[in-house]
Amino acid sequence: MDKSVLKLYKQILRAGNQFKDYNFREYVIRRAKQDFRELQINPDLKNKVFEKYTTELEVIKRQAIVQNLYYQTNHIIEQKQCNI
Repeated sequence: MDKSVLKLYKQILRAGNQFKDYNFREYVIRRAKQDFRELQINPDLKNKVFEKYTTELEVIKRQAIVQNLYYQTNHIIEQKQCNI
């Protein structure tokens, strides 16, 4: 994989991890992994995936900031369980 594509992939994962909400965070990370995995299988998609995530990176960063401003509580899946 090209260095620029790998750098973009890492930036997307970092930006996705900025979401406090579990569903948003996991969705962004899952989609990025899926699309970049397809890129390894079919290198012809490089330009398409690179353009898509270059524009979406800024959207993800903005959405993470806005969503984190109004974030309320953790989902049940994220809450630590008490001793059983």
